[in-house]
Amino acid sequence: MSLPHWPHLKSLLLLIALSLLVTACSRVGLAYRNLDWLIPWRLDDYLSLNREQQAWLKPRLQAHLDWHCSSELPRYVDWLQRSEALLEQPSPSASQLSEQFAELDGALERISGAITPTAIELLQGLSPRQVAELYSAMDEANREDRQAFLEPPLATQISQRTTRMQQRLRPWLGRLNAAQQAHIAEWAHSVAGQNRLWLDNRLRWQTAFRAAVDARRSADFPARLTRLLQERESVYEADYRAAYSRSRQALAELFSDLLASADSNQRERLAARLRALRRELARLAC
Repeated sequence: MSLPHWPHLKSLLLLIALSLLVTACSRVGLAYRNLDWLIPWRLDDYLSLNREQQAWLKPRLQAHLDWHCSSELPRYVDWLQRSEALLEQPSPSASQLSEQFAELDGALERISGAITPTAIELLQGLSPRQVAELYSAMDEANREDRQAFLEPPLATQISQRTTRMQQRLRPWLGRLNAAQQAHIAEWAHSVAGQNRLWLDNRLRWQTAFRAAVDARRSADFPARLTRLLQERESVYEADYRAAYSRSRQALAELFSDLLASADSNQRERLAARLRALRRELARLAC
């Protein structure tokens, strides 16, 4: 399940946190070292900033990256070290893993809070043409995601979710055994139908976001956008909040089952990759 879309300024600042679970070590370091140009590049997918806006954004973006490197990166290193210790246990419980996952939520909340003032001022300065460009890009992303994740039959969605999870895990665990493949298939079935809730809820968030941006010159715009960025759950439907909680629990149970059925080679591979990632992040200079 993904966070609702808004301009890529946020999603790319979150890149390092999200990458801890899904990407290879070398890609994390490379991406982090190049966020200063990756973020403006990806922001262009959603809207074209003029020279004045680019000049305004550059020092603010650098300040955010400096803060993230000095404040958040040490937290990630500590998180990885504690994760390594947790994975040394024969069978980490779902509740222990869920607590580790919850710490990533805290990272997202801190980043959201840090960049909210910049997001407010950036959006307030957009022209009508830029707003239309932003909305058009959001609509296109929605169409693509609905086509990819919602239009296929439910059985196909489950199969695709199974394949995606297997692909994400192989760099960390290597070849999955029969028991692990069965756990993944069971997990994919347990969260069937989630795609519709995710996409419908994202559209709900975007509707509130558009209403706020349409009134970006109003006095209450900063408060409205702050709520959307820092209190996202306030916009979520009850069904989605319940489904999100269930999906987090299901993911923790899946990882617990995968580790319980892992052999010594898989555990050594996972520990080595986590250790390499931790060391790489620790070496990054602010």
